[in-house]
Amino acid sequence: MPRPALALVLSCLILLPFGQLPTFSETEAERQIALAPADIVRDWTIHIVTVGYRHDLINWPTLLAGLPTQRDIPFGSQTIIYNIGYQLSFANDSYLEDVRGIVMSNSVNGSETGTGLDESNLLYQKENPDEPQCIFRPRAGRCIDAYIVEDWLIANPAVTPPALGYVLYMLNFSDLDTPGHGIEHWYDAHPVDTDSGQKQDWFRLEWDNAQNPNVTLEYAGFGGRGNIYVLDPSADQWYLRWARIWWSDPPYENEYEHCTMDLEDKVQSVDLSTSAGRASLNTYLGNYLYDPIAYLMMPGQHAPAAYVNSGLLRVLVFCMDVADGIPVESLTWITNDAVQRAHLKELLPFIPWQTEIDYLDINDFPVWKTLFSTYSQVIDGKVIADGGPMFDAIYEQMRWQYVDPSDPDVNVFGVVFVKKNMEMQVYGRTYTGLGGGGQTVVWKSWERYYRPDNVTPKSGVSSTQLHETMHAMGLGHTWDYYHYVADFSYSPLGYFGSHNGTSRFDQNWVQSTYLDQMELDLRNYFRYCLNQCASSTRPETALAETKTIVSLDEAVALYDRMDWQGCFRKLSAAHDWIRRMLYSSVDDEAPVVRHWGTVPEPLNFSAFLVWAQVDDDFAGVENVTVHALVNGISEHVFECAFDGGNWTATLLGFEDSVSLEVWVDAWDWGMNRAETPRVTYTRETMEDSLRGAILLG
Repeated sequence: MPRPALALVLSCLILLPFGQLPTFSETEAERQIALAPADIVRDWTIHIVTVGYRHDLINWPTLLAGLPTQRDIPFGSQTIIYNIGYQLSFANDSYLEDVRGIVMSNSVNGSETGTGLDESNLLYQKENPDEPQCIFRPRAGRCIDAYIVEDWLIANPAVTPPALGYVLYMLNFSDLDTPGHGIEHWYDAHPVDTDSGQKQDWFRLEWDNAQNPNVTLEYAGFGGRGNIYVLDPSADQWYLRWARIWWSDPPYENEYEHCTMDLEDKVQSVDLSTSAGRASLNTYLGNYLYDPIAYLMMPGQHAPAAYVNSGLLRVLVFCMDVADGIPVESLTWITNDAVQRAHLKELLPFIPWQTEIDYLDINDFPVWKTLFSTYSQVIDGKVIADGGPMFDAIYEQMRWQYVDPSDPDVNVFGVVFVKKNMEMQVYGRTYTGLGGGGQTVVWKSWERYYRPDNVTPKSGVSSTQLHETMHAMGLGHTWDYYHYVADFSYSPLGYFGSHNGTSRFDQNWVQSTYLDQMELDLRNYFRYCLNQCASSTRPETALAETKTIVSLDEAVALYDRMDWQGCFRKLSAAHDWIRRMLYSSVDDEAPVVRHWGTVPEPLNFSAFLVWAQVDDDFAGVENVTVHALVNGISEHVFECAFDGGNWTATLLGFEDSVSLEVWVDAWDWGMNRAETPRVTYTRETMEDSLRGAILLG
């Protein structure tokens, strides 16, 4: 078929509306694909393992009654369905003692190892926000290294982990505590600031001050460095009590008992010899388990990952006190593009990420300086930024100057304001940053970046920037009102501790939902292309169809093992086979290798470059390879790269060869092959050519 006619046919095929597609005779494979469900259904499993609980006190139906069993994720007119099944196990006594040994040998017991919450002072500060209080007091107890416990549980699982899912360990170490909470135990999950490397011994901005030094972030649960979560309802914690008071109002009608009662308190409040008492205990445990399942493992608050081809994070860091002796260069440590790019690549590795961070003196940008002053005021010597209106003004007036708002890919624009004695207020409260709609803004006072000596770096903005960037990508917090337990995790989306990067829960959600959308998109396109290729009799088209089905099946198998990278590669392979199937049905002409040669000429056996000019004005060139037959026996194949004009490959390591037979292969996307004539080089002829070149010179 002539090339112009082929192009016209392919154009018509691609543009033909679905309702006008011609009928065709289906193969069995085509029929199976056509009958495949329009939605994607994934069967996830969460295996709950109790460690240290009496079997007769655990009633699985009651404990599981309120846990989520399905997540429905809309994708156009289709739905991605996550079914959530539960497996349940009791760890035996031997396993309990092994875990206890890890706990006892990796913990510190002391009189001021932890932190207690002064609820009276917290309530007072809530009613009098302009009067900061000391709300944290030292307390006695055992501080357990959460990382070591988590790593041991990952390396020594009590059960075989689900192929697609998680293991959730529920521990009970009540015997480590004393009656009346005089001595308690908790876990240290190593919260750390990404930029300074300092261990986090401070809490959020209202208490990030000299009145509340050396705060211990006590964790009652932890997880996210692997596909497990660990919850110890018997552990001490103050964060749930703080959140209950700070984010809600009396009489706290919707609160759950675990916010204020640990396991010992709950056991003492019921009669476990009665069915009602045991039911109440299991309801308590189920409610405690709900948050890490519903907000980390199967997060209902997140949107599916943006199904895009690339990502850009463009950030401006404004130093606002240069005239007062704070040079721009002194702030370059608070974040950097390599850190942000690494975190985003870890979160969504299937697309290229570009990050650009500029550190600027706001005095050099009058428009920005005016915008900031328009939406801020000085009250009693403190600069108060009006967060909501300023965020909106930046979005409407400035964002489009730095990123393309019409670009369908991820384009996040971020601004960081660094100024002495500043705070941002929104919704009647004080916050550090806001994010959403592809924009992040951080207002962080200069004093909060440093230790009290105003010299030693304490905390930068990488964690905050990552938190807000993830919001801009559609991810929500790990908490909701009265649901705060999931903030005990490695995720940066909580309000408790900071960690260096994203959690495995974040990564699994983003990558799995990206792949879900990719598979749905490919299956829809495959159905369409099967119709378009129905009349083709070429064996290449049939082969491409079979390879597509195989690649899709292999992708599903890899998905079900949580091998996200492997799944992505197989779906990408399916995409390429669909393309070959479509083009092979209408293009049977090989590409043309117009010219090719070597550099240097005459050829050097130790190293030389092969170049080729290859054209295919319809299906397009898919790949070009150079073949070298060494001494007439061993064939080596080298893939060429396209440099915009030529396809090139560098061949190395033939110093000991006597002869080389070299040729070029080219394939187009229609599965048509072109092969050049072979050229033989021998060491004798090469030496003669080289001597001739020297004599001519």
